[in-house]
Amino acid sequence: MAERPEPDPPADPSARTLRAEVVAVRWQAPEGGFAVVGALTDAGEEVTLTGTLDHVHEGEVLEADGAWRRHAKHGWRFEVAGARSLGPVSDAALLNLLAGVRHVGPSGAAWLLERHGTGVLEAVDADPRARLREVPGIGPSRIGPAVRSWEKLRGRRALRLFLAEHGVPAPAAARLERAFGPEAIGLLREHPFRATEVDGIGFATADALAQALGTDPAAPERLEAGILHALEEAGQDGNCLLPRDELERRAAALLGAPVGAEIETLTARGRLVADGDLLADPAMDALERRLARSARELAGGEPVLRLEHAERPAGGAFVPTAEQWAVVDAVRRGRLAILTGGPGTGKTATMRALVDLLKAERRSVRLCAPTGKAARRLSESTGAPATTIHRLLGWLPEEGAFEHGPDDPIPATDVLVVDEASMLSAPLADALLGAIGPRTHVLLVGDVDQLAPVGPGRVLEDLIDSGAVPTVRLTEVFRQAARSLIVRAAHAIDAGSPPPTEVDPADPEAIRDFFVITRGEAQAMFDEIVGLATERLPRHYDLEPPADVLVLAPMHKGPLGVDALNAALRARLNPDGAAIPGTPFRVGDRVIQTRNDHERDLMNGELGVLVHHDRERDRVSFAGDDGRRLGLGTDELGTLRLAYAISVHKAQGSQAPAVIVPVFRGHHVMLTRNLLYTAVTRAERVCVLVTQPGALETALRAKETRARCTRLARLVREG
Repeated sequence: MAERPEPDPPADPSARTLRAEVVAVRWQAPEGGFAVVGALTDAGEEVTLTGTLDHVHEGEVLEADGAWRRHAKHGWRFEVAGARSLGPVSDAALLNLLAGVRHVGPSGAAWLLERHGTGVLEAVDADPRARLREVPGIGPSRIGPAVRSWEKLRGRRALRLFLAEHGVPAPAAARLERAFGPEAIGLLREHPFRATEVDGIGFATADALAQALGTDPAAPERLEAGILHALEEAGQDGNCLLPRDELERRAAALLGAPVGAEIETLTARGRLVADGDLLADPAMDALERRLARSARELAGGEPVLRLEHAERPAGGAFVPTAEQWAVVDAVRRGRLAILTGGPGTGKTATMRALVDLLKAERRSVRLCAPTGKAARRLSESTGAPATTIHRLLGWLPEEGAFEHGPDDPIPATDVLVVDEASMLSAPLADALLGAIGPRTHVLLVGDVDQLAPVGPGRVLEDLIDSGAVPTVRLTEVFRQAARSLIVRAAHAIDAGSPPPTEVDPADPEAIRDFFVITRGEAQAMFDEIVGLATERLPRHYDLEPPADVLVLAPMHKGPLGVDALNAALRARLNPDGAAIPGTPFRVGDRVIQTRNDHERDLMNGELGVLVHHDRERDRVSFAGDDGRRLGLGTDELGTLRLAYAISVHKAQGSQAPAVIVPVFRGHHVMLTRNLLYTAVTRAERVCVLVTQPGALETALRAKETRARCTRLARLVREG
């Protein structure tokens, strides 16, 4: 088979600007935004442009900013970061633009051009209803849709031009257009910082727009937006509120101006809530107080659960220790209890014993976890159905709220068991505890030494620290579990000690399932990880990559980050997958969902494979690890990412037969005991750390990346 000829490079591959006339729109995402267009430069060079170009038409001249990239399949393409339209330059371009208006079509476009000449766009703009009503075939029933189509087209082009002129990148322009619609220009001229309300647009973009529109850097609305944004960013770091001096420092660094007086003003106006020296957003202040009240009332409430034969078993397949059986007593005697402990201490067996007892006593029990993967593991280990917390609470996508809450609690449940409770953020815990009915007891189960939740708060740790919630901490590692080096390594890491790599020669049943491989340089580590994940571990342990092998990296960027590992692993594991046009994916790619999609019940952290692409319908089939198949439009794949390698944070609640973790000095900002402990405890059969001298010691010395500012422990304790 003849090799495909190497594509000719552009005249200047280092160019960062390009002027070209659009000659063809080759592909457009169905919902708008991304497009692939063919164009001709002033020098006559045929080029391909990609980016947020759904508003351009054939015949337009663009001045684009961006960079050249060589695509493995499609050759050289200019990836557009921003584009300015200089307008149509030919009759053909005008005809193409006009024909896109609903009910106008090619013949109507030709009629308009002949009647109004090259000033046709201005003529229609001046009175769209009158000019379009003149087009043959557009009668009373069609004029409304035609005018709306014209206004939408005009508004889109005007908005893109307005935002491009003021330095707003094209992807952000597309989000603003979808969020604010035809009123976007007027709204943003009047209130440019409203842009921060749109998901994916930060303060920097809104601030650049505001300053381009002439907003005074010391304007109160700018200072207010910056202060509130600094507090929102703190929430993304896990904080529920901030000390005043910390908020002032963060906001001043963001704004380049002193903000003390404006913080006082915002507090006086109720835009900030003060609790001593701490400042919170009013909504978060109310949420944390409400969560504390729910936890306090549950913990202090009179028990309603009655069990006739709640005596510790003396025989059978599982004989719980007194420490483990204390969990059953805690559940009986109070309406809120906590079970915590590290790997090998019997948390799962204890939950199973509790579930079996409740079933024998004919009491209803429900089990849930923050993620679908964790819920499936919980169901498998206890023999009882389990679900995600969102499904338990009945998420209503169209309303953006849960079905169950204080006025409509979770029905018919004597005991609710919540596993992986260390992943509970303050908002999710507030929704869950607020939906507990008056006859339900709750058991939270989790390992506080794992990573803190994604989102504000550290609920499980705060409830334990409050001293108001009965807590059973399992500490004994059982003999069978202790034979696993994974379990021993996890406990050593948690204590800040070097993990063991050799089994006890006196124990013939000891399992060598944990390994540390040291390599000197990043490239040697990289090659080792790729070889382990694609060949050596699958061959030795009879595994199917990538589903059975989880590569967990602390960071996304860098030579040993998630992105670089994904590229190399896909090249080895899915080299011939058919490209899915308009997306970065191929058929056969392993992917992970990065946001909660409640409408499809596809949650953040769910893993699966893109198994089929229907070109005619432009839809893909997503086969989830839970056995479900979902049909997704290619325009709906923006929340998916490659998952041959994922971050340790994304792996919370998941497990895999084999886990490989790079421990790299370049990741020192993220290397902590908590992160490494979480990664190791994801492994079921084998765990391999690929490290370099000094990196493991760095991780063992660092307990946490940063403390979180919360008040839940105090609020629960003090009432």
